[in-house]
Amino acid sequence: MLPLIAGIEGPVLTERERRLFARLQPAGYILFTRNITDYELCRELTDELRRLTRDGDDPIIAIDQEGGRVVRTADIGVHLPSAAALAEQGDQHLIRQAALYNAAGLHTLGVNTVFGPVLDMASRHANALPGRCWGRDPEQVISNAGVWNRQMRQRDIATCGKHFPGMGEAESDPHLDLPVLHGTTDDFLTSAAIPFNALAPELPSVMIAHLLIPEIDPALPTSLSPALIRDFLRRQLGYEGVVFTDDLCMGAIAKRYTPEQSVPLSLLAGCDLPLVCHDACEHLEGIAAAIAEQVPAAVLREAEERIMQFRFYCHSERAMSFLEWNDYLNNTAAFCKRVPEPSAALPTSAVQTY
Repeated sequence: MLPLIAGIEGPVLTERERRLFARLQPAGYILFTRNITDYELCRELTDELRRLTRDGDDPIIAIDQEGGRVVRTADIGVHLPSAAALAEQGDQHLIRQAALYNAAGLHTLGVNTVFGPVLDMASRHANALPGRCWGRDPEQVISNAGVWNRQMRQRDIATCGKHFPGMGEAESDPHLDLPVLHGTTDDFLTSAAIPFNALAPELPSVMIAHLLIPEIDPALPTSLSPALIRDFLRRQLGYEGVVFTDDLCMGAIAKRYTPEQSVPLSLLAGCDLPLVCHDACEHLEGIAAAIAEQVPAAVLREAEERIMQFRFYCHSERAMSFLEWNDYLNNTAAFCKRVPEPSAALPTSAVQTY
């Protein structure tokens, strides 16, 4: 198994992807808008990814499907309210309904993992997060995101709290460059990391933000930092679930490291599954060689144990029929009308165009 989540080029696998995936056996894959042009074709894609996986369990098939401007299914007519819109309603029954609609759609596409809930706290900064947060204070985030997370889990969709240790106060967008935040681990434990700490027992996985926090690690971004992942998240907080990086192809990392460099660094730092979301096939063989050369077998065994435990709960359900799908589209459209988006304009970010 290659401990990595790979992006896919389009709505169907290329021959090169088939050969590389069959030989290198990535632990999982991530879908974006470019992969979802038709619900039946998407299900054929995810079924093929399962067939290519040799070790018996389903691979992780993940997606950023938060609602609002982070919905990868807009081209096939599936829209969902944003976290901000749901939080503004102050009605947790609506949050539960949103999660149920989300889970139903993901199951029919063959997706078993969602990169959410966002556990960052909303702020005034144009940092890719506006509209995506469940509240402006820890209590709001814990309450609202906790409801959404539990409903997704109850519907057999694995979840992932992001972006640890909390990047709401970042003043720039990590899709473009590396944001700098200041604070010690104690500072984060009394502010931005509170939702992560509170919901950790309910989160099968956590995603690490791309930040530079000089007081924690003056040299390495958080997603590549043993001080942040092994010392703070694993040892100090005692988190035992799977740890993902955010996409290592984002500007925050890609301007400084190639995937062949950043993937082994992230594994050495304590991450289990780095994300290489763009042009993965250009890098997979080099990444595999770098891992074999640089990452000790004991580190890989630890990661594999956590990955296999996570994947044990990843499974597929049957796809909806054509009539069921049309009913689903109508029902989600009617639900979205009940939860209008906030009227304030949001800053643009690459997160919404993936």
